[in-house]
Amino acid sequence: MATPAWLAASSGQPTQAGQINQFLGAHQVNFVYNGVSQGASTTLSGSATNSNGLWIAQQFTPGGSQTIERWIFTLAITGLPGSLVVSLQTDSGSSSPSGTILAQTLIPNGFVPGSAGQVSVPFSAITFSAATKYWVVFKSVGDVSNFYAVSRTTAGSGASTSPDGVTWTAQGYGLYYNRFDNTTTGPLLHTYEDGGVRWTTLGLTAATVVNKLSEYNLGQNSGVFQSVRSFSYTGNDVTGLS
Repeated sequence: MATPAWLAASSGQPTQAGQINQFLGAHQVNFVYNGVSQGASTTLSGSATNSNGLWIAQQFTPGGSQTIERWIFTLAITGLPGSLVVSLQTDSGSSSPSGTILAQTLIPNGFVPGSAGQVSVPFSAITFSAATKYWVVFKSVGDVSNFYAVSRTTAGSGASTSPDGVTWTAQGYGLYYNRFDNTTTGPLLHTYEDGGVRWTTLGLTAATVVNKLSEYNLGQNSGVFQSVRSFSYTGNDVTGLS
């Protein structure tokens, strides 16, 4: 019997058989390291675009064939919106997202800081073709009191917005992003399990000692389980780890 993908229980819901069987076998796990940057737009403008009532997208065109497994975005949260869904899509042929999803990751609201900060996000490894347009797309979520702010850069183009994810309008700014390949360069930053239904982030000190663990797991009825825990070491516990 194949091991069921991870599925977190939800309060008030009956236990499913798969939620018991998920502990009885091994799960597919990708270990996502720092990697090497393969393209970025990182000069912040000090402005942001909000996710309430608006889909937000950033176009990118690899100069060569690239296999990408991790992105960094600069995000902030206001209130308590639902999770932020981020997808990688092909181009429509008219310089807008096509709606064809190559990979998708859900970012729980507990993973996003209240003030603009970098958020590292793993994806299933995708190989992008050289000189071909692609898009990072943030799905609309929230309301006027609960939303995500996606930071802009000083780039004069690259971003587009849409009220429905179908009709897009090009904007005179870009969005902050940095994309990384799937090499094992640098420290381990994420585990990405069962195609993204469960993923974790390891927070690190300047000495690359783990001091924070953020966990997400898909739950019943499209809910999520999330946990963010910080910790520290005392005495000689970190001897030799720097």
